[in-house]
Amino acid sequence: MTIRAICWGILVFLAACGPSVHSQVRGDYADVDRNLVRRVAVVVAPLPAGDLLQGKLWSLLARRYVNQHRDFIVKIHSASGQFALAEHCHEQEGALLLTVASKQTGEEVATHAAGRLLRCRDGETVWSGTVEGTWRSDDANVAELRGHYVAELGAGVEPMVAPAFYALRALLETLPLPKLDEAAEMEKIELGE
Repeated sequence: MTIRAICWGILVFLAACGPSVHSQVRGDYADVDRNLVRRVAVVVAPLPAGDLLQGKLWSLLARRYVNQHRDFIVKIHSASGQFALAEHCHEQEGALLLTVASKQTGEEVATHAAGRLLRCRDGETVWSGTVEGTWRSDDANVAELRGHYVAELGAGVEPMVAPAFYALRALLETLPLPKLDEAAEMEKIELGE
C-alpha cells in the first residue's frame, strides 16, 4: 500500500466522521433579504429536553457565533418552551429559530439541531438548515470555552458546551451573509461581540 492510498483512506475516514449538514436559502435572497434582514433575535424553542439552562446555553452560543461570524446584528437571545414570531420581532427584522435534541452516552453527545431564519414582516423562511453529529463533551480543544460558559451559566451546562459549539458552528456557517449599510455597520461595531 502506498503513502498516497493511506492518506486517501484517512481523508475518507475523517470526512465520514464529520457532522451531516444540510441547508437552503431562498432563491431571491440576494435581491430581497440580503438587504432587509440584518437585525435578528435568536430563539431556542422548545427547550432542549425541557431544560431552560441548556436552552440558554444554545441561544447564547448562537447569538455570539452569529454576531462574530455571520455579520448579522443579534442583540436578543432567548430560550422558551414555545415560539411565537410576533413576540421576538420587536425592532427586529428576523428571528433565528433553533430546535435542538441531544442524547448523552458517557462522554459523547449525539446532537440534532435545526434552524430557520424567518422574516418578521411576513414569517417567510429565508434560510433553513439541519445538522447531526456526535461530539465528545470533554473535548480538550474547547476546554477554555467550556470553562467560560460554566462560569457564566453554571456547572449544569458543562457536558453540552462542546457538542453545542460544534453543532452550531457547522449549522450557522451555512447562514447567508447580509449586506450591512453604514448605519448597520456602526451598530454592529457598537455591539462589540
